Amino acid sequence: MPPPDKTETILARFPGPVTLYPSRKKWLWLLLISGLFTVGGIFMVRDHAPWGWFVLIFFGLCTILSVVVLLPGAAGLKLDADGFQMTTFFRSHRWRWQSVKGFEPVEVTPGQKLVCFDDPAQAGGMLAQMSQSIAGHNSALPDTYGLPADELARLMMQWSNRARG
Repeated sequence: MPPPDKTETILARFPGPVTLYPSRKKWLWLLLISGLFTVGGIFMVRDHAPWGWFVLIFFGLCTILSVVVLLPGAAGLKLDADGFQMTTFFRSHRWRWQSVKGFEPVEVTPGQKLVCFDDPAQAGGMLAQMSQSIAGHNSALPDTYGLPADELARLMMQWSNRARG
């Protein structure tokens, strides 16, 4: 868990830019666990176990996902005075602070919180409507970038407030 003053340290760097990266420790653990289950899936397939292919494919994909996220430049969250840019799997999308609102930590699955927000440009889409019904917001950050979701939501709100004046 990061020190309690990490959010303040990041806020002190306003107007930025500041780039946050996913927790390497979290993704390395996921890589290790999925890799072990992938190997287990290989043995299951070899032994003609009924769920072998499912285990192999699912955890094989999780292993590949973990490797990709750990590559330099594959994922991050860049904050500056104009907005924020989220990079996932080497693809970036940028939002202006004036275009979004309502950063809030939301428990999307038991024990897992993400920072959700509202993007009026996404309001009519099917995925946005599904997200709205699940999380109460139509968009979300895919990672907490080494911070607890509550702290990241507070950071995003405070950065947004400073940027808007």
